Amino acid sequence: MAPVIPPSAAKTHQVVLMEKARAAASFNTSELSCLIYGSAEAVKQRRGAYDRVETQLGTKDTSVLPRIYGNMDRERAYQESLEMGTIAFQDGIKHGHNFFSEVTPRGIFANASPIGLNILLFIPAIELCGSAEQRAQWLPLAKEGKIIGTYAQTELGHGTFVRGIETTAALDTTTDEFVIHSPTKSSTKFWPGGLGFSSTHAILMARLLVGADDHGPHLFMVQLRSLEDGKPLPGIKLGDIGPKLAYNGVDNSFAVFTNVRISRLNMLMKHTTIAADGTYTAVPNHAVLNYATMLRARAIMTRIAAFQLAQATTIATRYSTVREQGAGSNGTEKSVLQYKHQHFRILTLIAKSYGTFFASKYCTTEYEKVMHQQEQGSLSGLPYMHSLSAGLKAWATGEAADGAEDARKYCGGHGFLMISGLPDLVASSTGMVTFEGENYVLWLQVGRYLIKCVDTLVQGKKLHPEMAYLSDGSTYNAGPGAVNGVCEAQGSAFLDQHVQLDIYRHRATRLVHAIHKRFRGSSKTPEEAWNQHMLSIITAARAHIEYIVLRAFAAHIHHLEGTISVSLMNILATLCSLFALSHIINPRTVDALVNGLLEGLLPEAIALTDAWDFTDASLCSALGMKDGDVYGTMMRWVEQLPINQRAWEHNEGVYRPGWEKWIDPILKAKL
Repeated sequence: MAPVIPPSAAKTHQVVLMEKARAAASFNTSELSCLIYGSAEAVKQRRGAYDRVETQLGTKDTSVLPRIYGNMDRERAYQESLEMGTIAFQDGIKHGHNFFSEVTPRGIFANASPIGLNILLFIPAIELCGSAEQRAQWLPLAKEGKIIGTYAQTELGHGTFVRGIETTAALDTTTDEFVIHSPTKSSTKFWPGGLGFSSTHAILMARLLVGADDHGPHLFMVQLRSLEDGKPLPGIKLGDIGPKLAYNGVDNSFAVFTNVRISRLNMLMKHTTIAADGTYTAVPNHAVLNYATMLRARAIMTRIAAFQLAQATTIATRYSTVREQGAGSNGTEKSVLQYKHQHFRILTLIAKSYGTFFASKYCTTEYEKVMHQQEQGSLSGLPYMHSLSAGLKAWATGEAADGAEDARKYCGGHGFLMISGLPDLVASSTGMVTFEGENYVLWLQVGRYLIKCVDTLVQGKKLHPEMAYLSDGSTYNAGPGAVNGVCEAQGSAFLDQHVQLDIYRHRATRLVHAIHKRFRGSSKTPEEAWNQHMLSIITAARAHIEYIVLRAFAAHIHHLEGTISVSLMNILATLCSLFALSHIINPRTVDALVNGLLEGLLPEAIALTDAWDFTDASLCSALGMKDGDVYGTMMRWVEQLPINQRAWEHNEGVYRPGWEKWIDPILKAKL
């Protein structure tokens, strides 16, 4: 057996390059980490949680090939994911934290864990839609792991189109029970994570039937399997749906219900109630209120998209720092990060990851406002929150998926290796594009809201305060130097944050009003006009959301003034400008400014990615090692690959199955 290359005691050239790059930063990385996670204490607790979990999982020793890069089949991947999810869940209970409520210890969206939806959707659904009695009954069980839940909405034939859900819950007044049934093949619950083998219970969405009355989709608590032996309960067929592009550690599943009986009291009854005699009572807009769980999920996904983009960017930045290429006039190579095309692409991704993060904080704040208003009996902010969560989810997950793939490309051929960690990040980020609503469908929901906003203006009514910018639909002041509504800013004026916001606001206002005029003025039927102008509607929706993102980015930085160091304040302001200007580059004006921004940010690249505080074990990337020892790690890992070990351990470097069956016969003409 060939020996595995041990870690070197001496510093490699790549390690020295990384140390120099890290030392070049002008700000304190820890200060930015505290800003991201809330406080120094939160950073400390988070590090402690990761240390404990990674120690139990045996992943802290990064000289050892991560198990996911060995010959792991689907069932082994599921068991590994169960181990990770269980350890993380128990650590949260024991130490009183929620660091793994939205992400796995690998930093992937929590639904990558077989038990991830218990905290992500199951518990919130009870909190948001259950009565006081139901919350008292079920929440302690779910939070302590006495039951493990999932959220079962999506069906084989219907996903985010909730009104199309076919699963039924028919009230039987003679037994005081609901009868849960899958009446068609397309009504099979399909895709929910943890449904097939991991969860004991589900919050199930089904149509409430009372006699001849169909009250539409409602939420029900359904026990799936015995708590004693895990067997599915009578009338319930559960199973896995097979391998996927990513998330193969979770049992995304199907469920078929055949006349399964549950108590009438298992319908979540905060917003609707059903009496024993079938009397149905509902608060106004109850269907929208029951949708709060999905609004929350989309707000979370915006935040997770920021972190996944940051993970991919961290790997690409670290690798680009220590990868040298291209002999200069003196024959020496230089770091590929020094090349303009490379650091432009990487730094704009870094700026986008921070822009997405600050936009997600804004989204969370707005969600909390709406939930507070809801408790006070007001639903006035709900339409805006729906459009905001839909638009930010669509924008953030799309940018994260594209950005992760770009980061993979920035790493050249090595980025194509699974051990780079990037292919899994690309695949998992891509998955979020369709989770909780395919992005183009969500863009259209935003577009519909924007058209209604202009309708409101036409009627002489006021808009939601966050949408008031659309009121200026006919005139426009593009900041300093504006003439007749045309932006005439020149040179360094584009670095003025007000000018940047004016540009984005003007674009959004112009596009929204233009598409409203074409849509409402069409001679076609509303359905035909909607389809005809669909692409323009999406363009307007995207412009609106990009303005919201930039506005949130700039506002957050403004609110930080005086609370953080001047050096960090300057870096964040520069990032914000790069985010804004990189979308509107003009060779005659903005290009030179962007070059200046890049030069200022280049020495900060490693510190800006270090601030996310990702552990080596969570990145699981030979290219993204914090110490920069890329080549040493790559060789240690590939030498531990099972195919190499099999060839070296007993066969003197020969892979016998392949040689004896195929190669040797070719050489000896025995085919």
